[in-house]
Amino acid sequence: MQQQSPPPLLLSSEQLAHYQQEFKLSYHLNYLEICRQRISLQGLDVLEVGGAMPASLVIDHLGCNSWTGVEAPGYDEELGVANQFHRNASDRDQQQLHQGRYRHIYINIEDIESDHFGQYDLIFSIACFEHIARLPLALEVMHRCLRPGGKLFTMHSPIWSAFDGHHLPIGIPERFDCDDPAREQIFGPWGHLLQTRKQTYEDILKRFDRDFGEEIIYYAYNSNHINRYFSEDYLSAFQASSFAVVEHQITFPCNPSPSVQQALEERYPGYAQFGNNGILALLQRTANSQSISVYPGKISINAQAFGENLAIF
Repeated sequence: MQQQSPPPLLLSSEQLAHYQQEFKLSYHLNYLEICRQRISLQGLDVLEVGGAMPASLVIDHLGCNSWTGVEAPGYDEELGVANQFHRNASDRDQQQLHQGRYRHIYINIEDIESDHFGQYDLIFSIACFEHIARLPLALEVMHRCLRPGGKLFTMHSPIWSAFDGHHLPIGIPERFDCDDPAREQIFGPWGHLLQTRKQTYEDILKRFDRDFGEEIIYYAYNSNHINRYFSEDYLSAFQASSFAVVEHQITFPCNPSPSVQQALEERYPGYAQFGNNGILALLQRTANSQSISVYPGKISINAQAFGENLAIF
């Protein structure tokens, strides 16, 4: 019998159930645990980019000195409420108790006020970087928000070069017929990369109605809710930033067949990394602000164990 892993973040089984049920936290807790394994959170001033973990978790349980959540208003306007755990009524008392130490701001990180510069020990960001359109600018602003020696931890997926990098936010409509293989999904693996917009639109119209087809084209290819960075683009952005790259790993491996890999490389010259769904990176603000090291690698994270639904439909 396989031994069950202990709950993340030193949570009891009851606490884990509470955060899963009351806040709908799944992969969030596991990603935070991966961060905690690298950086002790005790006593830190943390800036979360792209979410707002519950005050009872980050202040009371993990012992952070302060926690500031920053979320882009445009993301909610286009896609609806996402990670607003601070809105949960069961956490309201703790937020009031920790007023001044726990706060939430609706603003694009690249537009954050200068009074945040040099105020944080850690920037924690999960399932977010694939949504930041002006990533190089955002990285520079995050660099300024950190104190010397401060670190930036990110885990994000699915990225554009992944098999499901279209990141479609549309829920499964009633018109989907799960008994008809032709209507079970919108894209096949890497379909958003292998097909042109015209080919995609024509294919969708064979299976769905015109309005739905137009929505798919908009969200997959035109909407600003994803930045359409390939895997290699993230590392290039990290290395070109003012940060030192302490760690860079690819996550959630799902490799294309040799024929699909060849087709992707022919279609996108200069790109070869299509087999990872996401990226983990740890960056640091150093005194000389130069990249000191890169540790390429791979994390074979089991998606089911981390509560991550890799089929974004």
